[in-house]
Amino acid sequence: MPFDALTQAVPALDRALASLPPLQADDAVWPLLRRLLAAPAPSGGANLPGAVGEVIGALASELGLGERWMPELGTTGNAALWIGANEPSAGSPADVVVVAHMDRPSFRVRAPERGDLVPICANRFPEGEERAGARALRFVDGRLVTAARGVLVSRRVDGHDTLTFEAAEGMLAWQDTVVLDAEPQRGADGSVTGTGLDNALGVLTALLAAAALARVEDALRERSAYLLIVFSDQEEGPPDAFFGHGAARLTHTLPPPRGVVVVDAHGAAPEGVPRLGAGVSHGTIAGWGRGSIVPPNFHALALDLAAGVNAARPGTVQFNTGYLSRSDDLALGRWAKILALTGPPMAHAHTAHEMAHLSDLRSGAVWLAYFLAATLNLAPELSRRYALGA
Repeated sequence: MPFDALTQAVPALDRALASLPPLQADDAVWPLLRRLLAAPAPSGGANLPGAVGEVIGALASELGLGERWMPELGTTGNAALWIGANEPSAGSPADVVVVAHMDRPSFRVRAPERGDLVPICANRFPEGEERAGARALRFVDGRLVTAARGVLVSRRVDGHDTLTFEAAEGMLAWQDTVVLDAEPQRGADGSVTGTGLDNALGVLTALLAAAALARVEDALRERSAYLLIVFSDQEEGPPDAFFGHGAARLTHTLPPPRGVVVVDAHGAAPEGVPRLGAGVSHGTIAGWGRGSIVPPNFHALALDLAAGVNAARPGTVQFNTGYLSRSDDLALGRWAKILALTGPPMAHAHTAHEMAHLSDLRSGAVWLAYFLAATLNLAPELSRRYALGA
């Protein structure tokens, strides 16, 4: 079994996972997630001073990854960190690249005098009228600041959509970017509701998995393995046009890796899988083939590895056999093989009442650490058995 091969080849990985407090209890991971959710993450400006990229960097430092942090990877607008054999350079390809987008649903101003907005993301508000807390962001004196607070009003009637911003504090200007703004709430059952879970969930999953793998870095160096984790901007975009611009810029900046793992929140299914509270979701096809597909050998590896992980830690991973939205994989799949599409399940995406479970986030980091250890050739027999190309 792949899980047994990994635990024998890298016994320190289990100890590393057990030694990270955020992976052990909701009380420890919740403050980290809340800090991410509080930070503004406008698409196209998520990595500016005053935005979420700064918070990701601070969390990386607190998790022992500060020396590996890159505030910007080249001129891509993305942040990154690296683990493994050598410090990265423009000419050294990573073995595996993990991508988790840090930007969130955003809206630009069409007519400030009326508060009219245009979405630069998928509009997923329900039919009828929906009102949600929002704020307008503006770049002033070298930092991103909140210029106005108020309410975003969505009206969807008979196929006609309108979006407006009603300011309660400050004044909307044409250069602003409007984002949803809702105070996150934690439930007694470990649930979290609010906005920004897409994709603070994926960002924190990737960060915690990286922190665990950094604790077994000697094993990566022994195998000359180099892992790059990228926090991309501009994943969000209209679904009927090109999106994933930050990820696309990677393909013009870095040499192709052996493969890419995309970590993004997965839409929870009202019935079936993925279910909230049942573990991280793992998928192998996006948009019913309009996005990326995972090669059969990596699909087989995930299935066999999950059997062992779930036996040792029940409820860690569930397989997404339903519809999975496209993400940065749409751009990255033309650059390198997509090895996995994984992320905590979440309901009510792109609204002010998104919902997820903290246990799924913790499980996601554990699963990602094991899956990356396998794809990085830390147990060489798996490379041979599954033709991983290491």
